[in-house]
Amino acid sequence: MGVPLVTLPGAVFAHRHAASHLHAAGLGDWVAETTEQYLDIAVRHCGDLENLAGLRAGLRHQVSQSPLCDAPRFAGNLEAAFRTMWRRWCEAQDQPEARSVQT
Repeated sequence: MGVPLVTLPGAVFAHRHAASHLHAAGLGDWVAETTEQYLDIAVRHCGDLENLAGLRAGLRHQVSQSPLCDAPRFAGNLEAAFRTMWRRWCEAQDQPEARSVQT
């Protein structure tokens, strides 16, 4: 776990994965929206060695305190999503048009 990378997310999930993690860790300023912004961010961070050293020293703690490592929150959100999906499925079973489409 060192210094994060500047990222320029694309249109598909695989391209956006790093951006999602950076935002969740509180490092959204490492995510670029354009090629020019990508270069500006990289040059800015590369030119500030003192800030990079501080970030590197505290990054493990910062990530551990972020939503990325909040297992109870993740489990609660996943449980809520499953309950919502189940409730919607059950409600659809009560509708005749939904049953005829699903069978």
